[in-house]
Amino acid sequence: MKGIAASIIYLTILVTATGGFAPNILGAHSTTTQAPSPTTEDGAQLPTFLGRHNATVTVHAGDTASLDCHVLRVGNKTVLWAKKDGGDYHVLTFGIHTYHNDNRYSMNFEQPNNWKLQIRYVQKRDEGLYECQVSTHPPKIKRVFLSVTVPKIEIRDPRGMVVNYAYYRVDSTVGLQCVVVPAAPSRSVWWRKDGDVISTQPQRGIRVDSSMVAGGLTTWLHIARAAVEDSGNYTCAAGDTITAHVRVHVLDGESSAAMQHSTTTDGAPTRSPRRTASLVLVLLVLVLAFT
Repeated sequence: MKGIAASIIYLTILVTATGGFAPNILGAHSTTTQAPSPTTEDGAQLPTFLGRHNATVTVHAGDTASLDCHVLRVGNKTVLWAKKDGGDYHVLTFGIHTYHNDNRYSMNFEQPNNWKLQIRYVQKRDEGLYECQVSTHPPKIKRVFLSVTVPKIEIRDPRGMVVNYAYYRVDSTVGLQCVVVPAAPSRSVWWRKDGDVISTQPQRGIRVDSSMVAGGLTTWLHIARAAVEDSGNYTCAAGDTITAHVRVHVLDGESSAAMQHSTTTDGAPTRSPRRTASLVLVLLVLVLAFT
Protein backbone atom coordinates (compact mmCIF):
# COMPACT_ATOMS: atom_id res chain seq x y z
CA MET A 1 0.00 0.00 0.00
CA LYS A 2 2.81 2.36 0.81
CA GLY A 3 4.33 1.78 -2.67
CA ILE A 4 1.04 2.51 -4.46
CA ALA A 5 0.54 5.69 -2.43
CA ALA A 6 4.04 6.85 -3.26
CA SER A 7 3.45 6.27 -7.03
CA ILE A 8 0.22 8.30 -6.96
CA ILE A 9 1.95 11.20 -5.19
CA TYR A 10 4.85 11.14 -7.75
CA LEU A 11 2.46 11.10 -10.73
CA THR A 12 0.50 14.03 -9.28
CA ILE A 13 3.68 16.08 -8.88
CA LEU A 14 4.80 15.26 -12.48
CA VAL A 15 1.46 16.29 -14.01
CA THR A 16 1.47 19.52 -12.05
CA ALA A 17 5.03 20.33 -13.16
CA THR A 18 4.31 19.72 -16.85
CA GLY A 19 1.15 21.84 -16.93
CA GLY A 20 -1.41 19.09 -17.01
CA PHE A 21 -2.10 16.11 -19.17
CA ALA A 22 -1.58 16.16 -22.90
CA PRO A 23 -4.85 16.36 -24.86
CA ASN A 24 -6.43 13.15 -26.07
CA ILE A 25 -5.15 12.95 -29.70
CA LEU A 26 -7.68 10.30 -30.62
CA GLY A 27 -10.59 12.38 -29.35
CA ALA A 28 -9.44 15.67 -30.85
CA HIS A 29 -10.74 17.02 -34.19
CA SER A 30 -8.21 16.71 -37.02
CA THR A 31 -6.72 20.07 -38.20
CA THR A 32 -4.77 21.06 -41.34
CA THR A 33 -1.13 21.89 -40.74
CA GLN A 34 -0.27 25.45 -41.98
CA ALA A 35 3.08 27.16 -42.48
CA PRO A 36 3.69 29.94 -39.99
CA SER A 37 2.75 33.37 -41.38
CA PRO A 38 5.73 35.57 -42.32
CA THR A 39 6.71 38.24 -39.92
CA THR A 40 5.43 41.61 -41.17
CA GLU A 41 7.81 44.56 -40.96
CA ASP A 42 6.85 47.51 -38.87
CA GLY A 43 5.84 50.27 -41.33
CA ALA A 44 7.27 52.88 -38.99
CA GLN A 45 10.70 51.29 -39.41
CA LEU A 46 10.66 50.95 -43.21
CA PRO A 47 12.62 53.34 -45.47
CA THR A 48 10.65 56.35 -46.66
CA PHE A 49 11.25 59.22 -49.08
CA LEU A 50 11.33 62.89 -48.22
CA GLY A 51 10.39 65.64 -50.66
CA ARG A 52 8.17 65.76 -53.71
CA HIS A 53 7.41 62.76 -55.88
CA ASN A 54 7.20 63.12 -59.66
CA ALA A 55 9.22 66.34 -59.56
CA THR A 56 10.67 67.96 -62.69
CA VAL A 57 14.25 69.22 -62.79
CA THR A 58 15.10 71.62 -65.66
CA VAL A 59 18.74 72.04 -66.69
CA HIS A 60 20.44 73.87 -69.55
CA ALA A 61 22.48 71.72 -71.91
CA GLY A 62 26.11 71.64 -70.85
CA ASP A 63 25.34 72.17 -67.14
CA THR A 64 25.39 69.56 -64.35
CA ALA A 65 22.07 68.00 -63.39
CA SER A 66 21.54 67.07 -59.73
CA LEU A 67 18.65 64.72 -58.93
CA ASP A 68 17.92 64.48 -55.20
CA CYS A 69 16.66 61.38 -53.41
CA HIS A 70 16.29 61.84 -49.64
CA VAL A 71 15.68 58.49 -47.93
CA LEU A 72 15.05 58.02 -44.21
CA ARG A 73 15.88 54.75 -42.42
CA VAL A 74 17.71 53.02 -45.26
CA GLY A 75 19.02 50.42 -42.83
CA ASN A 76 20.28 47.35 -44.67
CA LYS A 77 18.39 48.23 -47.86
CA THR A 78 20.06 49.41 -51.07
CA VAL A 79 19.35 52.58 -53.02
CA LEU A 80 19.76 52.61 -56.80
CA TRP A 81 19.13 55.07 -59.63
CA ALA A 82 17.83 53.94 -63.01
CA LYS A 83 16.68 55.67 -66.18
CA LYS A 84 13.43 54.48 -67.66
CA ASP A 85 13.58 54.32 -71.45
CA GLY A 86 10.28 53.02 -72.75
CA GLY A 87 9.89 49.61 -71.15
CA ASP A 88 13.60 49.28 -70.38
CA TYR A 89 15.53 50.22 -67.26
CA HIS A 90 19.15 51.28 -67.41
CA VAL A 91 20.75 51.03 -63.97
CA LEU A 92 23.02 54.02 -63.38
CA THR A 93 24.11 53.67 -59.75
CA PHE A 94 23.87 50.91 -57.14
CA GLY A 95 24.51 51.98 -53.59
CA ILE A 96 27.42 54.41 -53.70
CA HIS A 97 28.85 52.81 -56.84
CA THR A 98 28.32 53.91 -60.43
CA TYR A 99 26.92 51.11 -62.53
CA HIS A 100 27.34 52.68 -65.98
CA ASN A 101 30.26 53.09 -68.38
CA ASP A 102 29.41 56.76 -69.04
CA ASN A 103 31.64 58.68 -66.65
CA ARG A 104 29.27 61.65 -66.72
CA TYR A 105 27.11 59.78 -64.18
CA SER A 106 28.09 59.70 -60.51
CA MET A 107 26.59 59.10 -57.09
CA ASN A 108 27.22 61.94 -54.67
CA PHE A 109 25.90 60.96 -51.24
CA GLU A 110 25.24 63.99 -49.06
CA GLN A 111 24.79 63.56 -45.32
CA PRO A 112 22.53 62.73 -43.73
CA ASN A 113 20.26 61.03 -46.28
CA ASN A 114 20.52 62.42 -49.84
CA TRP A 115 21.41 59.83 -52.49
CA LYS A 116 22.07 62.42 -55.18
CA LEU A 117 22.54 61.41 -58.81
CA GLN A 118 24.68 63.83 -60.80
CA ILE A 119 25.00 64.04 -64.59
CA ARG A 120 27.77 66.27 -65.92
CA TYR A 121 27.66 68.03 -69.31
CA VAL A 122 23.97 67.27 -69.76
CA GLN A 123 22.82 66.68 -73.32
CA LYS A 124 19.37 66.58 -74.89
CA ARG A 125 19.52 62.77 -75.03
CA ASP A 126 19.70 62.72 -71.20
CA GLU A 127 16.17 64.08 -70.98
CA GLY A 128 13.65 61.62 -69.59
CA LEU A 129 12.28 59.80 -66.54
CA TYR A 130 14.63 58.72 -63.73
CA GLU A 131 13.77 56.50 -60.77
CA CYS A 132 15.29 56.33 -57.31
CA GLN A 133 14.52 52.87 -55.89
CA VAL A 134 14.90 51.34 -52.45
CA SER A 135 15.19 47.54 -52.26
CA THR A 136 12.16 46.89 -50.07
CA HIS A 137 9.57 44.30 -51.09
CA PRO A 138 7.97 45.59 -53.19
CA PRO A 139 10.53 48.30 -54.06
CA LYS A 140 9.81 51.86 -53.05
CA ILE A 141 10.15 54.22 -56.03
CA LYS A 142 10.54 57.97 -56.39
CA ARG A 143 10.37 59.39 -59.92
CA VAL A 144 12.09 62.52 -61.25
CA PHE A 145 11.72 63.90 -64.78
CA LEU A 146 14.80 65.61 -66.21
CA SER A 147 14.06 68.34 -68.75
CA VAL A 148 17.01 69.62 -70.82
CA THR A 149 16.82 73.07 -72.43
CA VAL A 150 19.11 73.57 -75.41
CA PRO A 151 19.79 77.28 -76.02
CA LYS A 152 19.89 78.61 -79.56
CA ILE A 153 23.09 80.49 -80.29
CA GLU A 154 23.78 82.71 -83.31
CA ILE A 155 26.40 85.19 -84.46
CA ARG A 156 24.99 88.22 -86.26
CA ASP A 157 26.41 91.27 -88.02
CA PRO A 158 25.34 94.85 -87.15
CA ARG A 159 22.36 94.48 -89.53
CA GLY A 160 21.06 91.54 -87.47
CA MET A 161 21.85 88.95 -90.15
CA VAL A 162 23.26 85.56 -89.12
CA VAL A 163 26.77 85.12 -90.53
CA ASN A 164 29.34 82.35 -90.87
CA TYR A 165 31.85 84.59 -92.68
CA ALA A 166 32.51 88.31 -92.23
CA TYR A 167 34.71 90.65 -94.31
CA TYR A 168 36.19 93.98 -93.23
CA ARG A 169 38.62 96.53 -94.58
CA VAL A 170 41.78 97.39 -92.72
CA ASP A 171 41.14 100.22 -90.21
CA SER A 172 37.37 99.54 -90.20
CA THR A 173 35.50 98.46 -87.04
CA VAL A 174 34.67 94.81 -86.55
CA GLY A 175 31.22 94.43 -85.03
CA LEU A 176 29.82 90.99 -84.18
CA GLN A 177 26.85 90.13 -82.01
CA CYS A 178 26.36 86.79 -80.26
CA VAL A 179 22.78 86.00 -79.20
CA VAL A 180 21.88 83.12 -76.84
CA VAL A 181 18.19 82.31 -76.24
CA PRO A 182 17.27 81.23 -73.65
CA ALA A 183 20.28 82.25 -71.63
CA ALA A 184 21.54 79.92 -68.91
CA PRO A 185 21.22 81.87 -65.63
CA SER A 186 24.37 80.29 -64.19
CA ARG A 187 26.56 80.68 -67.24
CA SER A 188 28.23 83.61 -68.95
CA VAL A 189 28.90 83.97 -72.66
CA TRP A 190 32.37 84.68 -73.97
CA TRP A 191 34.28 85.17 -77.21
CA ARG A 192 37.40 83.34 -78.38
CA LYS A 193 39.77 83.93 -81.28
CA ASP A 194 41.64 80.87 -82.48
CA GLY A 195 40.98 79.28 -79.07
CA ASP A 196 42.09 82.25 -76.91
CA VAL A 197 39.52 84.06 -74.76
CA ILE A 198 38.89 87.68 -75.77
CA SER A 199 38.35 90.30 -73.09
CA THR A 200 37.96 94.06 -73.17
CA GLN A 201 41.35 95.67 -73.92
CA PRO A 202 40.99 99.46 -74.38
CA GLN A 203 44.62 99.87 -75.42
CA ARG A 204 43.99 97.59 -78.40
CA GLY A 205 40.55 98.95 -79.20
CA ILE A 206 38.78 95.71 -78.19
CA ARG A 207 35.50 95.92 -76.30
CA VAL A 208 33.14 93.13 -75.17
CA ASP A 209 29.68 94.18 -73.94
CA SER A 210 26.91 91.91 -72.65
CA SER A 211 23.26 92.63 -71.90
CA MET A 212 19.98 90.76 -71.39
CA VAL A 213 17.41 90.75 -74.18
CA ALA A 214 13.93 89.16 -74.22
CA GLY A 215 14.72 85.98 -72.34
CA GLY A 216 18.23 85.72 -73.71
CA LEU A 217 21.69 87.24 -73.61
CA THR A 218 23.52 89.26 -76.25
CA THR A 219 27.27 89.85 -76.27
CA TRP A 220 28.88 92.32 -78.68
CA LEU A 221 32.47 92.13 -79.85
CA HIS A 222 33.93 95.39 -81.20
CA ILE A 223 37.44 95.75 -82.63
CA ALA A 224 38.34 99.33 -83.58
CA ARG A 225 40.76 99.94 -86.46
CA ALA A 226 40.98 96.28 -87.44
CA ALA A 227 44.27 94.98 -88.80
CA VAL A 228 45.04 92.00 -91.03
CA GLU A 229 46.22 90.19 -87.88
CA ASP A 230 42.64 90.32 -86.56
CA SER A 231 41.60 87.80 -89.19
CA GLY A 232 40.84 84.34 -87.82
CA ASN A 233 38.26 81.97 -86.45
CA TYR A 234 36.02 83.57 -83.82
CA THR A 235 33.85 81.50 -81.46
CA CYS A 236 31.01 82.56 -79.22
CA ALA A 237 30.49 80.05 -76.41
CA ALA A 238 27.91 79.53 -73.67
CA GLY A 239 29.65 76.51 -72.17
CA ASP A 240 31.58 73.68 -73.75
CA THR A 241 28.74 72.40 -75.92
CA ILE A 242 26.82 75.58 -76.89
CA THR A 243 28.95 77.36 -79.49
CA ALA A 244 28.73 79.33 -82.74
CA HIS A 245 31.56 80.19 -85.13
CA VAL A 246 32.42 82.88 -87.67
CA ARG A 247 35.44 83.28 -89.95
CA VAL A 248 36.60 86.90 -90.01
CA HIS A 249 38.65 88.26 -92.94
CA VAL A 250 40.30 91.68 -92.59
CA LEU A 251 41.51 92.60 -96.08
CA ASP A 252 43.89 95.27 -97.28
CA GLY A 253 42.86 96.94 -100.54
CA GLU A 254 39.74 97.55 -102.55
CA SER A 255 39.07 93.95 -103.50
CA SER A 256 35.54 92.78 -104.15
CA ALA A 257 35.66 90.74 -100.95
CA ALA A 258 36.48 93.82 -98.93
CA MET A 259 33.51 95.62 -100.47
CA GLN A 260 31.32 92.79 -99.21
CA HIS A 261 30.75 93.38 -95.53
CA SER A 262 29.55 89.87 -94.76
CA THR A 263 27.84 86.81 -96.15
CA THR A 264 24.64 85.16 -95.05
CA THR A 265 24.45 81.73 -93.43
CA ASP A 266 23.99 79.98 -96.79
CA GLY A 267 27.13 81.67 -98.15
CA ALA A 268 25.31 83.94 -100.62
CA PRO A 269 26.99 87.38 -100.83
CA THR A 270 24.94 90.43 -99.93
CA ARG A 271 24.92 93.08 -102.66
CA SER A 272 25.55 96.71 -101.87
CA PRO A 273 22.68 99.13 -102.63
CA ARG A 274 24.93 101.06 -105.07
CA ARG A 275 25.75 97.94 -107.11
CA THR A 276 22.08 96.90 -107.20
CA ALA A 277 21.04 100.35 -108.42
CA SER A 278 23.69 100.25 -111.18
CA LEU A 279 22.41 96.90 -112.44
CA VAL A 280 18.83 98.20 -112.51
CA LEU A 281 19.95 101.29 -114.50
CA VAL A 282 21.79 99.14 -117.07
CA LEU A 283 18.77 96.90 -117.55
CA LEU A 284 16.53 99.95 -118.00
CA VAL A 285 18.81 101.39 -120.70
CA LEU A 286 18.84 98.04 -122.55
CA VAL A 287 15.05 97.81 -122.44
CA LEU A 288 14.65 101.36 -123.82
CA ALA A 289 17.21 100.67 -126.58
CA PHE A 290 15.26 97.71 -127.95
CA THR A 291 11.76 99.21 -127.72
